[in-house]
Amino acid sequence: MHSVNEIATIVGGRLDRADGATPGRIVHDSRQIGDGDLFVALPGRRVDGHVFLRDAFARGACGALISSRATAPPGARNLIVVEDVLAALQRLAASWRRGLDATFVGITGSNGKTTTRALLAHLLREPDGARAVFNAPGNYNTEIGLPLALLAMPAEASIGLFELGAERPGDVATLVDILAPGVGVITSVGPSHLIGFGSIEAVAIEKWSLVDGLSADGFAVVNADSPELRHLADTTPHCCLTAGFEAGELRGRIEQDVPRLAVIVYEPPLQLACPLIGRHNAVNLLLAAVTAHQLGVSPSEIEARARTFAPAPHRLQPVETPFGTILDDTYNANPASTAGALRALTRLGGDGACRVFVFGEMLDLGPDTDRYHREIVQLALSLGVEAILPVGEQAVAACRACRSESIAIIDRAELVGAILKLCRDSCERLILVKGSRALGLERLVEDLVDTDQRSRGEHPSP
Repeated sequence: MHSVNEIATIVGGRLDRADGATPGRIVHDSRQIGDGDLFVALPGRRVDGHVFLRDAFARGACGALISSRATAPPGARNLIVVEDVLAALQRLAASWRRGLDATFVGITGSNGKTTTRALLAHLLREPDGARAVFNAPGNYNTEIGLPLALLAMPAEASIGLFELGAERPGDVATLVDILAPGVGVITSVGPSHLIGFGSIEAVAIEKWSLVDGLSADGFAVVNADSPELRHLADTTPHCCLTAGFEAGELRGRIEQDVPRLAVIVYEPPLQLACPLIGRHNAVNLLLAAVTAHQLGVSPSEIEARARTFAPAPHRLQPVETPFGTILDDTYNANPASTAGALRALTRLGGDGACRVFVFGEMLDLGPDTDRYHREIVQLALSLGVEAILPVGEQAVAACRACRSESIAIIDRAELVGAILKLCRDSCERLILVKGSRALGLERLVEDLVDTDQRSRGEHPSP
């Protein structure tokens, strides 16, 4: 990492009370500060980071990137004062990136970014550590998160994998300017963040900013099963590999989607088995395998590593309990990912299984939110889901509009008891819990597991 003197020069700041320290890490959450870290006092939506300067230094910060000294504690060292803390953080990250000799991969899309990134990291890693792969942390894919992730990338890493998120036009281009990737992967285009974009076509153009911003010698891998992406791929001057099960230069076939994936890829020839569920995850597996092959991993290594992949928590993750299987898909939700999870639910288990769908509201869908929620309810009913339990205003409204004996509208506090009662008489029970991140439905999954353990006299997991 740069010294505080070098950081001040890079960001164009004034350095007060310098002692020549070199920070161990760059941290924006004072609760995570350790000895020798540099605290970044970012202005937040609810609280300004400058409020936590005293706490940061009490925890061992060696300095801080700030726009005002007003709340700095007496004796605080290495205060780098700038006009705009976020802009300074982004300049610092871009400078750090330029000094790294590595391949940078940017991954974007309406669905599947995190799963594709995790898959690609697993396929690229070598048992002997010959290839040092940096896999950026979970949701560090914003104008704040990406710079922090970049600054956490070790100088010895040979490949860096980063997600690029977007809530409004221009977000991806901003992140591409900071990351300067040589490889881009676009997983999908669908109805997400429509309040910011207005249409799916606008979402596609935003995601394509990743391809437009690639280095001249770089390449992109995109999902050809998305019509919007396929059209853009036909017109781009960049090296673009299209992959899909229905279209594209590199094609595959889904042999099985539950209880684990089995996928055949024609070129490069691959037989992939992976402990993921659902056809939508098969696309993520295909894109990751194609990208890994382009980055030098042999087909035999890709096949072997795919078999040992561990799915990320809360992303259609099977949680086995004595009363049944919970499909924990609580990380987030939009219409495409919810439809994919529903289809996986109905393909799991035998004919006599009891299938329950806890339908959490899907946020940020714009003026068509009513329609999208009704379509999900109608899909669940058409697939024969035995019980639909809505959570959140829009999900409840859609269920009221559709009217069915399979729909039960109850208070959230009563959900655990209702689910356990619904599943009581079936020999096989499958419960899908799916909703937008803001609903916190992962707590419902925890309550289901804990309640079942208590009913059998066991102690809940810590």
